[in-house]
Amino acid sequence: MAALARLFLAHVIADFPLQFDAVFAWKKRSYKGCLAHSLIHAAVTVCFFLGSLKSFSFWVYIILLIAVHSVQDYIKVNLWKNPEDDKISYFLIDQLLHVIFICAALLFSFSSSAAYYGSLLPADWLILYNDAAFINVISAAVLAGWGGVVLLYYMDKSVYKVEIDALNRFERSYGVIERALVVILIMKGGLYYLLIPCLFLLRLSGMKKQPLYRGILSLVFSSVIGLGVYMINSTAGF
Repeated sequence: MAALARLFLAHVIADFPLQFDAVFAWKKRSYKGCLAHSLIHAAVTVCFFLGSLKSFSFWVYIILLIAVHSVQDYIKVNLWKNPEDDKISYFLIDQLLHVIFICAALLFSFSSSAAYYGSLLPADWLILYNDAAFINVISAAVLAGWGGVVLLYYMDKSVYKVEIDALNRFERSYGVIERALVVILIMKGGLYYLLIPCLFLLRLSGMKKQPLYRGILSLVFSSVIGLGVYMINSTAGF
């Protein structure tokens, strides 16, 4: 379970905040862009498996990750030669396939021990570095924050048919912080739940050209992610 938590965190970091506009544009132009993105993903993964660097099975998985991820992304971007071909279904299928590949790590021996007890990191950091529950919360915050931007983009494009720059400064700044905070507040529980409507009111105060449904979807999406990771951590006994 700890290995899956680390792999998922590496995935959401590499696939969302570290997939810059320039990288995404490069992916659409050439396979080299897909390969570069996959190498970034692999590098982030290595950072979360410092205790597995001497494991042969770990490096086999990393090589497969680079190959599978780059080819999968290349196929995906070639499915939308025209703007109208860029659909939310492709995005969701793509993410599902990434999750399946993450789960496939359980077939590799390195996944049985993902903890790290070396001297490279400060002792205080190691407590959090080896804490699967903490890793899950960070993953949820990143997924809700940056993944929400992409989801809202596709909702605008595929469902509501509005031509608004969904990847604008509002959603990529306040929206990211708002959704990440919702996840954290849900994990805190109790009276912290009362702060969640305050975040929505702050969104309304700076809405400007933002449609109301965006705020509602943003709140619902981040709440679902937050409740999901709360249940996972509670069920797993972290």
